[in-house]
This record gives sequence, C-alpha cells and structure tokens, in this order.
Amino acid sequence: MYIKSLYRWASNEDIRLIERNPIISFRMPKPPQEDEEIIVIPRNETAIVLIALEGHRRKPTSDWAAYSEFMLQTAMRTGEVRALKWEDIKESKILVHSNYTLTHGHKNSTKTNKKRWVPINARCQEILKTLPQKDEYIFPYNRMAYQSYFYDRMKELYLAGLATHRYRPYDLRHTAISRWIEAQIPVAQVAAWAGNSSEVIWKHYCNVTQEYEMPTL
Repeated sequence: MYIKSLYRWASNEDIRLIERNPIISFRMPKPPQEDEEIIVIPRNETAIVLIALEGHRRKPTSDWAAYSEFMLQTAMRTGEVRALKWEDIKESKILVHSNYTLTHGHKNSTKTNKKRWVPINARCQEILKTLPQKDEYIFPYNRMAYQSYFYDRMKELYLAGLATHRYRPYDLRHTAISRWIEAQIPVAQVAAWAGNSSEVIWKHYCNVTQEYEMPTL
C-alpha cells in the first residue's frame, strides 16, 4: 500500500520523477478475513477513558477527548470524524461522505462507499459549541498522532488497573453501536447510522454487550 502511494506520487503530473506508474494496475491479494474482536467499553469505564484523554493534552489545539467522545456518540469511524467539515452539518444531523485515511489523506468516500446521515444528539451539539471554527475541518488534527496518543493513554489505564482492556479507538464505535442496540433502536436503523448492513450488526454486535445478566425464570 505504501509502495503504491509512493509510485502514485512520483508519477503525478506535478512531480514527474518517473514518466508513468509501473504498478498502476497491480492489485494486492486480500488476506483471509478474520472476525474483528468486538470490545464494548463498560459504562463505569467510559468516563475514565475520556478523562485520561483530556488530562494529557500535548497541544492546546488538539482536543483528543472531544474527538473521542464524538466517535462514541455517533459510532463514526476514526477517519470519518477526521474528514468532517463544518459544512457537513445540516440542522441536527451530519452528512458522513468522506474519510481521512492514514496513507492517502482525504478521500471523497467512506469505507463502504456509501453516504449516510447521522443524528447529532445533545451531547454532540455541546461538543461542537466548544470547538473553534478556524478551519474547514471540525477536527483538523493529525490522525496518526491521535491514534498513538490514544494507545498510550489506554496502556496507562490498563497497567494502573483502571481499565479491563487496552482499548483501541475503534472500540468507541463498537460501544456506540452496542449501546444503540441496548436502547432497543431497530437494527435496520442502527445499521443505517453506523454505515453497515443489518447482517453485520446482527452478526457482530447483538451479542457482545457486557451489561446483560442472566434472569431468574
């Protein structure tokens, strides 16, 4: 993937280090697909996770806690949040139509190549009001730095015994989808908001919550 990006850059008409891209038609074979481990952050650890991200801010312009909570409230992917622009907000919902990848930067498509509208709840509106509108992007932060920062903070929580897992940024999305299901939102609606198929929601999310207890019958 990195080599393809390098050749694409070198053959760009503005660069022209080489006349043509010799691997433009090359397609990497896809590895066998494995089911991704779905981890739901327990309710009693959610606030701890956000506090940990808030307490070690390296740059005053990078609000990692706000970035993370926006993911948690909307179930958006990391790159989708990074690609959000202020103009994507329409009334009380936001249009998810692009993705900010680690290798290609801004792409005018989501992971599934489908646009979707996601409601902005009261907490999301509060977060947006705290953010400066000095850039076209809502979160104009370095995504690579965010993921590195997130992993470091979660490692600290886990080693201190304050978290049951070394959470990943994607676990915020897992948690949001699982909470929507717990709230008895129809699976079809959850799938539409999350940008997945109903089949994926049923298969990966409907049986992973840590909140259920075996009832006495």
